[in-house]
Amino acid sequence: MGKAAQHPSDQFHYIKNRIKMLNQVVSSMDADQVDMEDFNRILDMIQQLQIKMERFKKDWDQE
Repeated sequence: MGKAAQHPSDQFHYIKNRIKMLNQVVSSMDADQVDMEDFNRILDMIQQLQIKMERFKKDWDQE
């Protein structure tokens, strides 16, 4: 997915872009047609974002 973001501003841009992508995915879904697979896909995306944010938080704490 590209090189790792090292600088806090790069990390923040990465998070912003991931949130935008998540919003686009969710916005494109029809609430009346969502099934458990869709729900789990969104949940996985949120969990992966949380993991990345925790890693970035550790980086920021170390600075």
